[in-house]
Amino acid sequence: MLTLDYDEFVAAVEPVLVRNGCDAGGDCHGGGIRGTFALSPAGAKDLRFDFDQAALQVNPTQLDSSHILTKPLALAAGGVPHGVKVFATPADSGYQAIRGWILHGVLR
Repeated sequence: MLTLDYDEFVAAVEPVLVRNGCDAGGDCHGGGIRGTFALSPAGAKDLRFDFDQAALQVNPTQLDSSHILTKPLALAAGGVPHGVKVFATPADSGYQAIRGWILHGVLR
């Protein structure tokens, strides 16, 4: 089992999600969700809920194949279909923040 760090999520990952509008209303992850990744809305942040939801998007056996990394990544850079592509390449600082959080997880 992969154990992810809550404090690192709050410091490094949540800001990326907020900056990219992932917790927006409407049909995004904070509103009329189309998929399995729900996030708390901007006006009522619940960081523990967001952490738990993000952790569900991590593939513990193939970390770089985790949906939290592949869905927002451009198709040309190895991403998978998703309505919004916020990372042009894996070199993007936001992508690296999320990947770092995953890689720092501890297998138990």
